[in-house]
Amino acid sequence: MFPRIHRSAALLVIGALAIAPVPAAAQFEDAGVASFLAADANGDEYLTFDEFRVFIQNMAAAGAPLSIRIQRFGAYRIAFRQVDANGDGIATPAELRAADGGYEPSGR
Repeated sequence: MFPRIHRSAALLVIGALAIAPVPAAAQFEDAGVASFLAADANGDEYLTFDEFRVFIQNMAAAGAPLSIRIQRFGAYRIAFRQVDANGDGIATPAELRAADGGYEPSGR
C-alpha cells in the first residue's frame, strides 16, 4: 500500500478539496487562465492528466495555496480525480470551476 506520508498527503488534499473550498483570490483568477492556456499543450481547451500537472505547477509558482500543497505532497493524481468529475480522463474548464466552489464569473 502507500507509505504513511502518501496517506497523509492524500487525506490532506482530499480534505482540502472536499471541504467547502475557499474562493480563489482575485489575484489567482488571471494566473489561472494563463496557467490553463500554458498547460493546454494541444490547444483543445481540456487538460489531460499530464497537462493538469503542468497547470498545478504553474499555479503553485503563482502562489496558489492549494496548488502549492498538491505540489508539495505530489498529490497530482488525487487532485485530478477530484476535478475530473465525470471520470473521462480530462479536466474541463467547467470541472475546474466546479472544484473551486467559490468561483464567480467576472464577466470576462
